[in-house]
This record gives sequence, structure tokens and C-alpha cells, in this order.
Amino acid sequence: MRVESMLLDDDGITYVIGETKFRYRVDQRPSIKVGQEVELVDLIRKTKPYLVMSAETEKQMEG
Repeated sequence: MRVESMLLDDDGITYVIGETKFRYRVDQRPSIKVGQEVELVDLIRKTKPYLVMSAETEKQMEG
């Protein structure tokens, strides 16, 4: 899948890939770039995000 966007704020960095968000601390930011093709399972295994949130997860948290 392709990395669609990267959002940086004071608390960390979020990469959006498909409908899934991968959250990292700024100091643990992986070396992936917007537009890069990635395999989701490899990304999770190699970069260890502290939060992975899908569109479905966000709906459950709101409701």
C-alpha cells in the first residue's frame, strides 16, 4: 500500500496508509516517506508503532 500522508504534531507523527493510521513518537519516527509503497504487516513488525487505528476503530471509539 502507498503512504498517503504524514501528520506531525507536538506529541508525535501519524502516517496514513489506506484507511489506517500509524502513530509514532517523534523520536521513534520510521524512515518512510509519503508516496512510498509499504507492506502493512512488515511496517508494523519493523517499526513498532504505538497506535494503529483503522476507520472502523475510530467509529467504535466515537460511538
